[in-house]
Amino acid sequence: MQCKNCKFSSSSEEVLLKHYRLHHPSISSWPCIHTGCVCVFRTAGALKSHLSTSHQNRHRVSQELSTISCELCEFQEICSEKRFFIHLGNHLKRKETINCPFKGCGFKTNNRPTFSSHRSRIHRKHTLKDFRTAIQTVFERIDNEVPSISQISSEVEIGDDDRIQFDENVNSQTLEQKIASLFLCMQTVFHVSKDATQKIIEELKSILLFSKSQALHSVESILTKHNVNVESNIVKEIADSVCLTNPLLTAISAKGILSTDYRRSLYFKQHFPLIEPTEYLYEHTQKASFVYVPVIQVLETLLSLPCFLDKVEFTNEHLAGQYNSFQDGKYYRENVFVAEEEVVLSLAFYIDEFEVCNPLGTSRKIHKITAVYWMILNLPAKWRSTLTSIQLAVLGRSVDVKKFGYDKLLEPLIKDLKALEQNGVFVETLGHYVKPTVFCVCADNLGAHSLAGYQENFNVDKFCRFCLISRDQIATVKASDFPLRTVEEHNSFVEQLKQSDTLQSVNGVKSECSLSKHLRNFHPVTGFPPDILHDFFEGVIPVELSLCLRDLISKGYITLEGLNHSIKTFPYKYSDKVNKPKAILKSGLVKGSIGGNGHENWCLLRLLPLMIWDCVPEHEPSWEILMDLKEIVEIVLSHSLSEETLCYLSCKLADHRLLLTSTFPDFKLKPKHHFIDHYPQLTKCFGPLVNVWTMRYESKHSFFKNVARDIHNVKNLLLTLSVKHQQMIAYHLNAQSLLKSELYVEKVDVVKISLLDAKLKCAIQRKFPHVYTVSLSKNVCLYGTQYAKDMIISAGQSNGQPEFFKIEHMLLCPDKVSIVSKRLSAWYIEHLRSYELVESNYADMVVLDLDDLNDYHPLIPYRLRDRVLVTLRTYLHH
Repeated sequence: MQCKNCKFSSSSEEVLLKHYRLHHPSISSWPCIHTGCVCVFRTAGALKSHLSTSHQNRHRVSQELSTISCELCEFQEICSEKRFFIHLGNHLKRKETINCPFKGCGFKTNNRPTFSSHRSRIHRKHTLKDFRTAIQTVFERIDNEVPSISQISSEVEIGDDDRIQFDENVNSQTLEQKIASLFLCMQTVFHVSKDATQKIIEELKSILLFSKSQALHSVESILTKHNVNVESNIVKEIADSVCLTNPLLTAISAKGILSTDYRRSLYFKQHFPLIEPTEYLYEHTQKASFVYVPVIQVLETLLSLPCFLDKVEFTNEHLAGQYNSFQDGKYYRENVFVAEEEVVLSLAFYIDEFEVCNPLGTSRKIHKITAVYWMILNLPAKWRSTLTSIQLAVLGRSVDVKKFGYDKLLEPLIKDLKALEQNGVFVETLGHYVKPTVFCVCADNLGAHSLAGYQENFNVDKFCRFCLISRDQIATVKASDFPLRTVEEHNSFVEQLKQSDTLQSVNGVKSECSLSKHLRNFHPVTGFPPDILHDFFEGVIPVELSLCLRDLISKGYITLEGLNHSIKTFPYKYSDKVNKPKAILKSGLVKGSIGGNGHENWCLLRLLPLMIWDCVPEHEPSWEILMDLKEIVEIVLSHSLSEETLCYLSCKLADHRLLLTSTFPDFKLKPKHHFIDHYPQLTKCFGPLVNVWTMRYESKHSFFKNVARDIHNVKNLLLTLSVKHQQMIAYHLNAQSLLKSELYVEKVDVVKISLLDAKLKCAIQRKFPHVYTVSLSKNVCLYGTQYAKDMIISAGQSNGQPEFFKIEHMLLCPDKVSIVSKRLSAWYIEHLRSYELVESNYADMVVLDLDDLNDYHPLIPYRLRDRVLVTLRTYLHH
């Protein structure tokens, strides 16, 4: 058996587990130590449980397995007799009547004790092979040879020739690092305060010192047991030595290296990849300050890690008419810097304000903070979804930013960015320099206008940063009728401002952008993309939901109480459980916006057709407005778009606007209604806009809010928050857990092909003709996305419509994961903008790879009145 994180190997489970805990203590996943097992676990405890149940040291394992079908539900699995009777027990708990599964027995009952009594009296000697053929398709006995304990060598193999003793020699530095890593995890990941950490350490120290008497008693007992006579003072010396040399006690004792917060902080600096923030004064005559984390040092650290560098994609093959990443957008491909340099690293920055205290309390706005984060866009989206992939650049108080301006706040950042554009970062693994550049700055509309130098009031005449439309033209002129602003045009507006002492703004431009002043490859026209979160989920969607639901209620199709009851009782599953919407308040309908956060509004819009699908008649205008909006959002959130899809999006936006204004002639369109009309054009410029939205960045605020809540002290708050963040990043860098693990799977059945039923066996053999044993699982997590039995996936198309499949098994191979699925019949229901799925007993099974899917997100089926419906998350590009 070999460690799956390094080259260490051993024939002993115990030695390999000890190696894991010593040398990979903080890894984000724990793979099974057995070579042929593909299971991966989130915790060491789960791995240990798996080893005890699935890899027990027995001379021979004899097991009867069969493919069994349940007569009461869709259960059909390869399982043992015990496992099937557990399943039947679940039916009996619900008082459902079951038939005895054994041949020639007509016994029926819905009482669990009665069935147990019947089985023990009548079928004590019967086994799986005596099941009725109607529920059993294949039967086989498996005998597995497993090495016994006596066969396991007591030596550890590191190489072909080198051998060491059973126990690894663990030095004090390794144990110190483990203890320090634990304290660092407590303080930064679990947000245990300094005082609480110190209290825990003091109590641990007391417990260890009090254990001296126990150690003395143990030594005396051992010596007595072996008839060894030793003087009492020597026994005491041995016991004292055992206690005092305990590495934990040594580290936390009065003069220990981890005994105080100051010493722990010093240890973290010296032994962890900690990049410390620097505090800057806005002006030397003022006390106001901000903190900056050196971007150059962070980049050098990240690119020096092979596990990180391997995932970075520097180049992308552009297909004409396809938009799959930011590198397919017009602004990236026409960037002069990209054309001149061989290897370019594109950075996305994010700027926003957030409250660390209760925004409704007395400290409102007093401790409001302006934050600047950044990430590497060359990381594929599946790796960028973790919050630890988002790095901190700047923290400053919002009142100071307004007083001193962005030029002062961003001065050290801009200095580093200029150096990066000129000199780059040398990557030793690649053997050459990499030139980073700022591709874009993500922000809400107010933040984008503020930093870019546009007017921050959206009631002004030239309110749009994308075009030159006037405020009074929103309702009458389509955005596509106005060309996008150009770099040359914007520069001329800035020149007019510089040459005039009286002009406050020119066509919406009020000042020069702080970044474009100093960075030759960044410009506000091409560097500030729109944001789906604020334009749709916290803008257009809550407004139109309020407008249309109020109309549907007034017409008597639904009631507010009935709608809220449907929202509360809907059978949410998987991720929908986390994002389920809250009840809609009457005040929200009156004000013209239901409020709520982006996740909740997205979930409500997607699932609303399934909640009240039978209440609203077809072709009802208010309902059609919401369904068109749902379809538009699905397209906008897609990670892959074509020219044809963008043309369709333009048409849908135009139809939606026309229907909205004709149904509600008194409704005044918001500026965000105009912004979303630009989305087809802006997708061609920036690539899929979901790659640059602010949803994940805003989640980063929660870390700082948790730290601020736990420290109970706002003195020097900015430095405290930034230090805690950098310590957290250092912990994950040291633990190799900065990015998500590729795979989590905790339950796997290793089965011979001959055991499978005919359809399943045929499907697997078509894909893998030379495989005789397969690893099957019901539930896996790939790159943070869960795939489970009975979820729905889409792959390919038939007659212009996407095809759907139900997940039956996840098939795990050493180098990839495939999906065993059953083909479904599907009908598109226009009224619900959803699909109805029907499963046939004659449908074939198919083994699909992830690359075959139309979208990597699985869909969640909902059974409503004997109909199975799915509603899409994103537009299915097929």
